[in-house]
Amino acid sequence: MDRKDLDGLLITKYYCAYIEDYGTAVISDLHIGYEEVMAQKGLFLPKFQKRRIINILENIFKNLGPESIIIDGDFKHEFSRNMRQEWDEIVEIIEYIRERAELIVVRGNHDNYLKTILSRYDIPLHRTYKLGRYTFAHGDRDMNFSGFLIMGHEHPSIKIRDPSGGMITIPSYIYNDRILVLPSPSLYSSGSDILGGEILSPILARENLDDFIAVGIDERIGLLELGTLGDINRL
Repeated sequence: MDRKDLDGLLITKYYCAYIEDYGTAVISDLHIGYEEVMAQKGLFLPKFQKRRIINILENIFKNLGPESIIIDGDFKHEFSRNMRQEWDEIVEIIEYIRERAELIVVRGNHDNYLKTILSRYDIPLHRTYKLGRYTFAHGDRDMNFSGFLIMGHEHPSIKIRDPSGGMITIPSYIYNDRILVLPSPSLYSSGSDILGGEILSPILARENLDDFIAVGIDERIGLLELGTLGDINRL
């Protein structure tokens, strides 16, 4: 299954949600520049995140054909400044998207200096963005909202222990009737255990997560309907 319809809002195996009425795809938590940040700490990782994100975007355009793309926070990784890798790779991603669609960017907690890069293209950095009944916010700050909230920040994943004792991590969408939380497409920061870990978002901290439905992503198989978080926890 490549996509699941939530009343006109599609969740897809491409790490994005797609709003059919507006021709808009939304993706979150790219964390561009992660490799350079880790290299400065002495951990040298292969630089493949940008290529991965471009591949995901190629699939989004090929299979969904959006007229606009919303990046729902944490476009970049480094808090304190714009790293060289961030400049180069964010510019490349911006230009890739803008050749094909309108780009809208929502601010995440890692995006402190992103405005400097966006200003080259006269792209505003929104704290929140509204599209009909949908509100887009990163999710790192508490807020009131009406309608339906689409957020990131949490990097939700489901961790399952296999019979050999190993751990399988499944990046997952989680949602209820008023909130959808997007998974991160980043392999280096792909997920915190939504079942057993500390909840990062103050918005989610006040929700009953047992009632949220989880839909995992397997890039070969597609979407995996996992049930409610409460049911998974009881397994």
